[in-house]
Amino acid sequence: MKPRVALTRGGSRAQNIDSALRLIKDDIILKGKKNVLVKVNFTSRDNQLGATNAEAVRALLKFLREFYKGKITIGESTNIPAEVRYERFGYKGMDKEFNVELVDLNLGQWEIVDLYDAELGNMKVHFSKAVVDSDYRISIGPPKTHDMVGVTLSLKNMAMALRNAGGDKRKLRQGYPVHTLDLYLLAKAYPPQLGIIDGYLGMDGDGPVTGDPVEWGVAIASTDPVAADCLAAQLMGFHITDIGYLWYLQEKGLGVCDVKDMEIVGSTFKECYRRFRPHPVYNEQKEWRNEAVDKIVGI
Repeated sequence: MKPRVALTRGGSRAQNIDSALRLIKDDIILKGKKNVLVKVNFTSRDNQLGATNAEAVRALLKFLREFYKGKITIGESTNIPAEVRYERFGYKGMDKEFNVELVDLNLGQWEIVDLYDAELGNMKVHFSKAVVDSDYRISIGPPKTHDMVGVTLSLKNMAMALRNAGGDKRKLRQGYPVHTLDLYLLAKAYPPQLGIIDGYLGMDGDGPVTGDPVEWGVAIASTDPVAADCLAAQLMGFHITDIGYLWYLQEKGLGVCDVKDMEIVGSTFKECYRRFRPHPVYNEQKEWRNEAVDKIVGI
């Protein structure tokens, strides 16, 4: 069966998220789940454009609480206390409103993960145990261009549940080929079960922090996060062969890339296409392909 990907447009931010989730409600299986984790994106210190919007998360929580009464944790690791950004970006009161926990992942326990450095030697990083121990992971955030891997969407957001205080996120910046490899390995090991892309506003140009706003007005959601991210990237005008980690994931059979292999429900590709300006170093990023890295992946 083709994976179902919801694509909605034309409403408010909250309406788009809610509509997208309802289009794939039958795919979101939470029966028997006891520990749902929602990974938000607070890459930017002050710029709301670069962070997961609280109204998108409220729409998600309102939807979930209609049929799931168990534990929900909202988490992120940042270079300042996460509570500062929860306050700054409008999350205050959400914990009581929806009976959820707002967590600073930097303060939790860690699982050691083996990745690769620039010479393809062993590099150990700390990945949040709260994410590992959850039994249903949801990634929600905005679509943005990126200075290392072309675009950042739901899979990259979840993969960045790394220790920030110890500099582990910075460790991944070892050059385009190995960054692509490490991101692929993290996305393979810890994918979200539900990927949500809040494209009401996106970011292009010098993303993922200081780029320019793109008024897009869409939402994308799927329980196949590779399909969700591949659809989003192509709607943004990018070729999947240029986005290395997505290409690896689909080549290894971990999700669908070709829109012809997806069941797109809601709006159409043509209605939602909006070309994003790539990052200024995008042409250099496209040189991510490396024979040694391919060998590690098994391509």
